[in-house]
Amino acid sequence: MTTIVANTFNFIGFISIASWFKKVIAERQRQKNIRATIQQLSALSNHELKDIGIARGDIRYIANTSYPKGKTVVEVNRNLKGWV
Repeated sequence: MTTIVANTFNFIGFISIASWFKKVIAERQRQKNIRATIQQLSALSNHELKDIGIARGDIRYIANTSYPKGKTVVEVNRNLKGWV
């Protein structure tokens, strides 16, 4: 009986550590995507930003709201399956 309880706690502890690592990796990827978005939008000229309806001051806000915490980073368009 004691062995079963000890093994159960060990297994549960492993799951929480694994989920913590998944969260850390997901957050690092989110931050990487935010930095890349900021870099790409900042590289555009004022005229190009105006064409797509973005003010230079809104770049950080747009990048941060494009990748919200706790949500999947990439959404798949099922209509393009097999084409891309």
